[in-house]
Amino acid sequence: MVGINPMLMTRLINGMKRAGDTLPEVGRQVERALTSLDVPLWGPGPLHAIGRQMSDRIPALQGRLDLILAEPDRKPGKGGTLWANESDWLSKSPAEGAASAKALAAKLREQVDSGSLDAETVAELERHKNDPYFAVAFVKEMPPRELKALINRTYGAGFPQSERPSQRDVRTQERLATMLSKILGTASRGAGRMKLPDGYADQLVDDVENPQDAFALKKLLQDGDFDHKFLLTVAQKLYDKDVAHPPDPSLPRHPWTMPGPKDGSPGDLSPMGTVLTALAHHPAVAQDFLTDPQRKPLAYLMRRHHWNGDADAELGWVIQVASTEFRDHDLPPGNSRGYKSALIGSWAVRFWSDPKVQANLPGTRAHLGSILGQYTGDVHRDTQSFSDKMPGVVTGEDPDKNLRGGEPYGAKFSAPELKQAMTWAFADEDAFKSVAAAHGLYAAKMLDELAAKIRKEVDTDFEAWRKAHPDATQQEIEAARQDILEERMSRSGGAEFSRATRSLSMTTWLITDAANISKIGEAQARDARVAAFKEMTEKVVGLVPGPQGKFVGFMVDEAKSEIFGNIKSSHEDRARRDADTAMGAAEHMFGDLTAATMYRHGLFGDGSAPAKTHPYRHKDFSPGSKGHFIVNGEIKPFAEMNVDEREAYEEWLNLNETGRVFSRPDESIALGFKEAQAGYTRPGT
Repeated sequence: MVGINPMLMTRLINGMKRAGDTLPEVGRQVERALTSLDVPLWGPGPLHAIGRQMSDRIPALQGRLDLILAEPDRKPGKGGTLWANESDWLSKSPAEGAASAKALAAKLREQVDSGSLDAETVAELERHKNDPYFAVAFVKEMPPRELKALINRTYGAGFPQSERPSQRDVRTQERLATMLSKILGTASRGAGRMKLPDGYADQLVDDVENPQDAFALKKLLQDGDFDHKFLLTVAQKLYDKDVAHPPDPSLPRHPWTMPGPKDGSPGDLSPMGTVLTALAHHPAVAQDFLTDPQRKPLAYLMRRHHWNGDADAELGWVIQVASTEFRDHDLPPGNSRGYKSALIGSWAVRFWSDPKVQANLPGTRAHLGSILGQYTGDVHRDTQSFSDKMPGVVTGEDPDKNLRGGEPYGAKFSAPELKQAMTWAFADEDAFKSVAAAHGLYAAKMLDELAAKIRKEVDTDFEAWRKAHPDATQQEIEAARQDILEERMSRSGGAEFSRATRSLSMTTWLITDAANISKIGEAQARDARVAAFKEMTEKVVGLVPGPQGKFVGFMVDEAKSEIFGNIKSSHEDRARRDADTAMGAAEHMFGDLTAATMYRHGLFGDGSAPAKTHPYRHKDFSPGSKGHFIVNGEIKPFAEMNVDEREAYEEWLNLNETGRVFSRPDESIALGFKEAQAGYTRPGT
């Protein structure tokens, strides 16, 4: 590892430049003074030698500084020092890098022209993939037009299809293309004297309308770690070419013109098709490209561009990383990547709700599901409105007022468009799982925070009552605490809790209805979608809410694994009697989640007494009984209960005494489902 403080190194280099010019002159003045005094000098003056040595060292120091600044994996240290691993810098000087580049370029030309490209030569190239001196010299030695021609020749360009290599025989060619991409990426990050020539991006995209050039350019961009400005410039130039000459799917693709292996599809060779993978690998560049205020490329790419092969899925990947990779709320909109994320996500969901876009991008459902999962709080908020809303960003100080702690910039969605987009996306199993798990996690977090608030209110009121009644008996104390608990569940924090269960149930109804699960008939009762959904309804109660201020969307993958990781497929044998429909299962899910959250925070009373509303009030539900459904102080997830425990749990939930604290949240769940059904089945929704 080598460490450099860029500010101090720059000051040192500037000082050495000044000293290198000054010391020889000072030396000459000293020589003249000593000569005038008849003091003999033996050999050249030391100051002149020191100045020359300083001047000789400056290029090496500047080169080392340039290398550190160009290294993408550099790590900050104390005092402004940057640390980087220089083991990949095989060339120790520009001259050494240029010599190696020239020799290897000549070797590549010879082997490709003779059709004798070997793995050893590619391995030699691979050793230089992170060597800046070599990379810059190599791309100068082999300019873009030759570089693209070299790639195409390795795949048999110009030969009849019968003479081209097959996909199973192009492993070496693929390795070469990957190495050339990585070298180009290294060269693009050059700083100081080690920069690509002006106009290099123009040369790179030149003649991209030719399928052969497009194929080679796609290879050159797909694996490298590129400089931000360089890749953004390339993407903008390719977009301009694409708009000027949009791909025409009606034109025939003659086999002679198609590059690549003889038995494989080259994929989308439109100008924009060549850069999608590179943009997906560079989320910040993707953001700046998609939010270009002059070009406004998102609408064109989703609505008007025809995609070949898997390119629509690659576009979905680009949109996903651009809208989810960066989430923040620490910077003002103009400087915030989190703001751009929300803006892209908001507009993309609007476009995805359009049937024409859905037909154009059939491979993007899972990407849409991932985006909705990341913005689950915004999905929940906007499904409550039943109204249209223009895409935009929630820029308020607290974007999600339902959760404690600071949340990132939020996205604005139109409720009808959300329903349309989800209904289409949920044809993909993974899209459905992402949104369902995210909403379950979000609901668990919201209810947990509100239950903690109620518990705090109860404790405060009870402490005040104890001070006012110092001589109360144990029976009076237990009765007073129960009265306070029941009273608090009907107002203040309890009212908030019931309102939350109502609104969260509405969002659950929307997700369930959009998945079309409720429309699956009895003949499809064992459909994988139904099995997955029932697994979710029985296991969401086991989700652990994230810490305060932790954005729910970041925990979606973990929640998906927790819920859907081990589907047991025996749901029909153990389902509740009225859970043969998805809506019935969904309502039970929120009943379970609500009850488990309340129990966790002691809102069914104290089990040691026990309170009238607590399960331990009855021997049939107490420790040691067959119907004991509590483990480690919490209600078991329904999926983990046996038959006796389930019967006991459901009996307890339906007791009149339990209803003294549970009835209002339970009624709110049913009301939320009814409101959502009424709101989203009106004409126009």
